[in-house]
Amino acid sequence: MVTIDTVMVRTDHCLASEIDGELVMMDVESGHYFCLDAIGHDIWNRLEQPVRVGDLCTALEQAYAAPLDVITADVLRLLNSLASEGLVKAAA
Repeated sequence: MVTIDTVMVRTDHCLASEIDGELVMMDVESGHYFCLDAIGHDIWNRLEQPVRVGDLCTALEQAYAAPLDVITADVLRLLNSLASEGLVKAAA
């Protein structure tokens, strides 16, 4: 389970392309497709290098001027979903 103290990073078996402002991804291992909106796309980009989830949420709070508790809940939900699909992982 992803927490605010988890350091997360993207896995390397996902192909991604922007289409009409959304990020469309395909997991080459499973063949499943996924789609992220603009904010999800921003989060995906920020996971190119390992980042602590709490630090990611703080950066997003500054970028989007939204309440930190709302951002944190949304980010944790997204990252847990992406992790369950094998698209992101805890960094070693």
